[in-house]
Amino acid sequence: MSTVEAAPTTPVHRQPQPRVETVLLSALAAGAHARVVEVVAANDDIRRLQALGVCVGRRLQLLKAGDPMVITVVGARVGLSARLAAEVRVEPLDASLPFAPLANAS
Repeated sequence: MSTVEAAPTTPVHRQPQPRVETVLLSALAAGAHARVVEVVAANDDIRRLQALGVCVGRRLQLLKAGDPMVITVVGARVGLSARLAAEVRVEPLDASLPFAPLANAS
């Protein structure tokens, strides 16, 4: 009877992913550019935000801070309540960088 020896396992070394600094959309300053990274909201609010074009991966610009705030997303100006904006986490972007959509963006 022969026995099979298990091959030695090699530990997998993964490079740590750079942590993206995110802020709430409601905390952006007027004129800031950002990319949506997360929406944490009730289903109705998620659907409402999606209908307005606010989806993960989308780039937007805050035109006017306040309540309501005015953003531009997918070429449209959209009014957004402070309550909804507080449910959206964004990654601030350098406005001088060219727009580069994510591969999996909606």
